Amino acid sequence: MGSLLVAPSLRSQRIFFFASLASGNKHSDYGALFLQIVGIYAIAPCLATWNANNIQPHYRRATAVVVSVALVNLGGIVSAWIYTDPPRFHKATSINLSFSLAIAVVSAGLIFYFRACNAKKRREVQRLLQLDEQGNGDGGWDSPGERRRLGDRHPRFEYTM
Repeated sequence: MGSLLVAPSLRSQRIFFFASLASGNKHSDYGALFLQIVGIYAIAPCLATWNANNIQPHYRRATAVVVSVALVNLGGIVSAWIYTDPPRFHKATSINLSFSLAIAVVSAGLIFYFRACNAKKRREVQRLLQLDEQGNGDGGWDSPGERRRLGDRHPRFEYTM
């Protein structure tokens, strides 16, 4: 009896948590469903922030954020119709898991793509600096007007990961 009062280690708590999710118990199944649904909507603010950080000028940024919010909400509307086989929801869980994995793969791909783009932009800045020192004058490649005009296509713009 005394050993039951000892707090389990963090590792055993994790094992118990995941074992309870796969247990087949009705209460565990609905608890897992709750965590699945909550986890889906946690990505929306991250995507909106990533869009806002990596897209310029402001009208393209606003459009990208609105489209991403609209797609997240559309996914929420459509996902309500995939929960058709209670209590395990195999089809819905499979669909949500596959889309979550796809988001992870695409995000990893974007990180590698943004790193390559940043490296290419740094090389372009070095080349431009060798040709035309700073280029800060009117109409120069690094002038404020040119930065506004080109937005995220400007050589000094760096994508965030």
